[in-house]
Formats: sequence, C-alpha cells, structure tokens
Amino acid sequence: MNPILLTNKKQTIMKKLLLLLPLALLVNSCVFFEMDNYPGPNASISGRIIDSKTKENVPTECKFGNFFGGAYFGSPTTGYFSVFEKGRSEVYDIPIDYEKAQYWHIKYDGTYTNTQVFSGTYRISATADNFYPVTKDDVRIEKGDNTLDWEVVPYCRVINPKVELVGGKFVATFAVEFGDPTKANTVYDAKLLCYPDAFVGVYCNYCNMDQGASSRDLTDNKIVVTPIVADGKTINTLTIDPANPLNQAEFKYAGKGKEHFFRIAVCAQGNGANTSRYYNYSPTFKIVY
Repeated sequence: MNPILLTNKKQTIMKKLLLLLPLALLVNSCVFFEMDNYPGPNASISGRIIDSKTKENVPTECKFGNFFGGAYFGSPTTGYFSVFEKGRSEVYDIPIDYEKAQYWHIKYDGTYTNTQVFSGTYRISATADNFYPVTKDDVRIEKGDNTLDWEVVPYCRVINPKVELVGGKFVATFAVEFGDPTKANTVYDAKLLCYPDAFVGVYCNYCNMDQGASSRDLTDNKIVVTPIVADGKTINTLTIDPANPLNQAEFKYAGKGKEHFFRIAVCAQGNGANTSRYYNYSPTFKIVY
C-alpha cells in the first residue's frame, strides 16, 4: 500500500477520534451530574455533655491524630463521638455499613452541633473522652432539628477555678473532686495552660515548659513536684511566670495589652480507668496583659 495513503488514513481516524472525545466527555459528565443530584442531609443535631452531679457542661479538648503546617488531619483522638448509621439509608435506600464510623466533634465548652446529618437510626458512642464511656443505641434522628443531651460522669471535676495576675505571675487556684472515687481516684497530673486563642488545652499550650504550671517534674514525669489534693475542698495552686524565658512564645509582647487564654487541666486515673490519661478542664479564662 502507498505509504502516503496509509498516513492520510491514520490522520483521518485521529481526527474522528478527536471529534468523538468531547462528545464522550459530555455524556460522562451528564452521568456524573446525575449521580451528584441525590438529596443532601436533611437533619441536624445538637446537645450538651452534662455532668450528672453538677448539671454543668463538661469542658473538653478535641485533638486530631496528626498536625501538619498549622492544620489537623486524620481522625480525632479525643473529644468526639463515634457515630454508626444502622440499617438502610432513608435518603439513598441502600444498605449501610454498620461499623463505618462518622466522627462528631465535641466543642471545647462541652456542647456539640452537626448540621449535616441524614435522618435515620444510629448508635452513638463516646469512648475516648474525659468522662466514663457511654453509648446510646437506636437513637432516632428525625428530619429537621434534633436535640440530644448526654449525662456523664467525668473522671474528675475542677471546682471553683480562678486565674488571676498576682505579683507579676498568673496564679491558678482550684479544688479537685473525683467523679467516681471507686474507679479513677488518683491525680496523675495537673497543669495551668496558656495559649493566644480560645483553643487552649493540653495540646495547645505555649507554657508547657514552666515548672510552676505543672504538678509533675518536667524532666522526669515519675516525680510529683506539686501534689494535688482531690478532696473537693483543698485549694491547689499552679503558676505561670510571664518573665520566664521558656514562656517567650506566649509572652513575647508581655505588658502590651495582648489577650491570653488560660485553662486548668487535671488528669485522674486508677483501677483501670482512664488509662489513656484524658484531662478534665476548667472553663476558659481570658486575661489582657
């Protein structure tokens, strides 16, 4: 066969393929659009994590497993619910993988809100938090707004907390009470935390090298430097010194009217309870300094 004719034939085939390619992409895109047009979430849920004794919220901290470049990725490791939808989806009418967990984060103030939920029946568990594990099965979430509060027993309570600037130092005073003294009945650690925004916690703390802010020796955590009494009455004290060079990340501009956020954190464990060492928290204090 003439090589020129063969080349022309190939070119003709290629031109036809190039003409057909946009049409094929258009058809496929229509299919994709059709798949994306399913109904979205039709329910929301909110509630409080309530101390069964005090009836107050149980403050917490939500931490993720990995931290990269100022953002958290992966699954949370504390401060969340594990949520499992049961049966069949009422929106898609397809079987649901019962053991495929969703994660609903708990806010620092002990409340939670999720506005993107599908109506249905769920099992909801809280097993990696600063209170004794709880599970609610066959939770019915209806279309629209839903409220679900949780009464829990915290591992311990931070009672009558105060954080004040006294004599050039930030001084925290507080009492501690065990949630269930037959279980977690030993204070492992207590900390005074400080951070430049309201997300202050054990994992967001710029004063973690100040020995006055920790009950345990920062060079050997087997040593207790400041024993914490947990009888619900005794006043315990921790301090942060803004003049300490180790606190420069937080107090580089000390005395210039910057906002600083503080929380007191206490970890109680014992008798096999709270082996992961989750901390209970005071409310957040904001001090301009």
